Amino acid sequence: MDLYSPIFTRASTRKFDPSPLPEDILSKLGDFLAEVKPLLPDVELKHEIVSGRDVKGMALPKAPHFLLISGKKHPLRNTAAGYLYQHAELWLYAQGYATRWLAGVKPKEPDPDYIIGIAFGKPAEPAVRKTEEFKRKAMSEITGGRDSRLEAARLAPSGMNGQPWYFIVDGGKIHTYYKPNLGGLLSRMYNLTDLDVGIALCHLAVAGEHEGRTFEFAVMEESVPAPPAGFSYVGTVK
Repeated sequence: MDLYSPIFTRASTRKFDPSPLPEDILSKLGDFLAEVKPLLPDVELKHEIVSGRDVKGMALPKAPHFLLISGKKHPLRNTAAGYLYQHAELWLYAQGYATRWLAGVKPKEPDPDYIIGIAFGKPAEPAVRKTEEFKRKAMSEITGGRDSRLEAARLAPSGMNGQPWYFIVDGGKIHTYYKPNLGGLLSRMYNLTDLDVGIALCHLAVAGEHEGRTFEFAVMEESVPAPPAGFSYVGTVK
């Protein structure tokens, strides 16, 4: 399965064909997620796929399916969730479907461990774009170093298009940082920037796999460069 190519063509959508996907596709998605190596083995995450009848929220897209993500408390729970379930998003795009991350969707039945949801289904109109159509920061704004995998991370989606990540290349390592607060009005509208950096890490991992490179993530206790102003250390890719 080629997860790499969709990174450069995917486009989030709010316009879905309301017809549900075949059951075998939903089953294969679950099987695929079960095989993805988690970012951190001690983070407990789970999901369920429901219809629009089982969710609530303002101005939700009329998608046939919603993937609702939850997990037990952990300092990097949201980052691990972004990492794992961005794999699901890329898998769906590789199958010809489309998605949209939704911070505003909630399960109708309260869940104290709930994090975020993803709407998905057949797109009602093409959900693709050219690389030059992505509205993203320049590479110089997210890193001062060079690593071929970072272009994929640069194109990752994020809430409010905040792109709250920064990478310091240190030989064969990439130290990863995120901005806990987008600042101003945006910070009151969106607070899952730690999840966003997990999405970027997924893209980095997929790019590495495409290049035949291994992906190992660890939180280092020492020898980590100081974060840029306004950023916090997340972990290091080796």
